[in-house]
Amino acid sequence: MYWIRWFFKELWWYLTYEHYGKRRLRPATWALLLALGILGAFYLLALWLGHQSALPGERPAPTLPPLTKTAIFAAVTATAQAPTPTPAPLCPEDPRLWKLVPIESGMRDPKTGQPIPLPKPPQRIEPACVYEGLARDLAHIRVPNPDVPTPSVEGKVLSVPWFWAPGMDVPQIQVKAVRAKDFVAFYDTRGSRIDELYLPYTAIATGDPDFPVLVYVHRDIPRVAWGVSRQEGREDLWGRYRIEGGEASRSILPVVYDPKARRWVQIVYSPPLPPRDVHAVPAGSAEDLAQLFGLPLWRRSELLARVGLQDPFPEAIDPAKVQPIGTLIVSPEGAEARR
Repeated sequence: MYWIRWFFKELWWYLTYEHYGKRRLRPATWALLLALGILGAFYLLALWLGHQSALPGERPAPTLPPLTKTAIFAAVTATAQAPTPTPAPLCPEDPRLWKLVPIESGMRDPKTGQPIPLPKPPQRIEPACVYEGLARDLAHIRVPNPDVPTPSVEGKVLSVPWFWAPGMDVPQIQVKAVRAKDFVAFYDTRGSRIDELYLPYTAIATGDPDFPVLVYVHRDIPRVAWGVSRQEGREDLWGRYRIEGGEASRSILPVVYDPKARRWVQIVYSPPLPPRDVHAVPAGSAEDLAQLFGLPLWRRSELLARVGLQDPFPEAIDPAKVQPIGTLIVSPEGAEARR
């Protein structure tokens, strides 16, 4: 038994040091004792959890192997460093929580250094996530489908400002909230379907509680030669397009937000039509405006893909078989229909 006494004596001398004739524990010894205590606590906790998780009548949970010091350190470190998941904030659907912010041109007066105001400054909606809902509902308005938004107050007439009149005038026009029933598509001279562009150019406050926010959307159709209109229970109507003084036809589409339905719904112009509701613009105009003003820009195909809709109009037509009911001549000053 001598070697046992010798081993414990050497261990004691290793773990202690002499201090004024007395043996004291080394700092490393205290750390070792603390680690052993933590190891024992984790071991007892594992046994207790295994006992609690065993249901009556079941075989007792297998005994966990002893935890190593390395495993304990790794578990504690991972727990301390793991980030707490933070739920993503929801986009507000209440328009009272939105802001309409005037958009600057980005150009500055060389003398004063101040931004040069636009003659009819557009406005954007903040937060920008609101435009995701607009894209969703705009897609459902493009093609026939069961989820075409219906206004909560259908047929209501609103008086809103119009920014595309010649000169500096901003007249008031009349618009009416309706459910989309007329769906259109456009083709170039070769008969290929055009993937038109949609730009939510400006937002305004209407002052009407049923439809408090209106967005004017630019629909740009480059190189358009043919257009088709489809309604349920009626044959497709075809028209010819001729662009003069530009490369794309731009239509101004008004949509309004319905807070009761929490959807964007279609609005139509009450007669007479406002000036330049359709007019010619240069090629790439929508892309330039989107980049200049920091606004979203969507293609028709992208809008439909977002909500899983298929385009019911053919990708290509034979122009020789088209029988148009008339021709729409589009210029920068507006559009004129001729038979």
